[in-house]
Amino acid sequence: MKPLIRATILIAALFTLPEMSFGQSLLRGTVIDSVTNEALIGANVFLKGTAIGGVTDREGKFRISGIPEGTHTLTVSYIGYRYKALPLTATGEELQPLSIRLVPDVLEGEEILITAQARGQIAAMNQQINATTIVNVISEEKIKELPDVNAAEAIGRLPGVSILRSGGEANKVILRGMSDKFTSITVDGVRIAATDANERGVDLSTISQGSLAGIEVFKALTSDKDAEAIAGSVNLVTRKAPSERLLRLDSKDAYGGLNKTFQQYDFSLRYGERFFEDVLGVQLVGNLEL
Repeated sequence: MKPLIRATILIAALFTLPEMSFGQSLLRGTVIDSVTNEALIGANVFLKGTAIGGVTDREGKFRISGIPEGTHTLTVSYIGYRYKALPLTATGEELQPLSIRLVPDVLEGEEILITAQARGQIAAMNQQINATTIVNVISEEKIKELPDVNAAEAIGRLPGVSILRSGGEANKVILRGMSDKFTSITVDGVRIAATDANERGVDLSTISQGSLAGIEVFKALTSDKDAEAIAGSVNLVTRKAPSERLLRLDSKDAYGGLNKTFQQYDFSLRYGERFFEDVLGVQLVGNLEL
């Protein structure tokens, strides 16, 4: 009976040995803001050059065990605060608790350059925000950014819009899931006549996206819209002649799921100029697909 009691006492003693046994130390402490004295949650506290450490809890407290004997450097870091390094000497016993105060710091990032495309979208975004109805606007810069082959392809990138294709090329737009005959298509506010023989749909594959200065898609029927525009209306805004002479030629080719050959070329030519002190503007736009 006595050997059994002695074995039980020995096992209990092993389980109750402090964590600083076997030449290892234990460190406790808190990390707080030096200005407000508030606890910093999730601060990193580690021994430099090792994986020994941890993060602070909701009360800013940390606990590091298994610190080997010797001299170490305790590092403390937290986003928005200055990095701190403290000397630490482990003697194999529990160390004096630490109260670490971090000083707030200002984070400076690299300079961000706003591109012309972002500036061009500002007017379109303001138009959407100030509109009295549901409208999506695409700026000229956004249209030029994407390699669409015609106006229907460009409109199809907007939310709530789907497109119909003919021969792999988009030619009609569908708003809110309704037939294209319930969509009104205008150019600078002027209604386009139907291109179908038996329906009121409009084929947009003949309109180049390169000739557009913007696209406005209205998804709600208001009193100033055609009564037939139950699904919504699309207004294509054409470009104006530039104040200085412009001559531009664009060419492109593509290979993908629809165009499985490199022998499909698209050329676009644009000429614009103003005369008589900007009173008369002339602009010519042409497209050729091979």
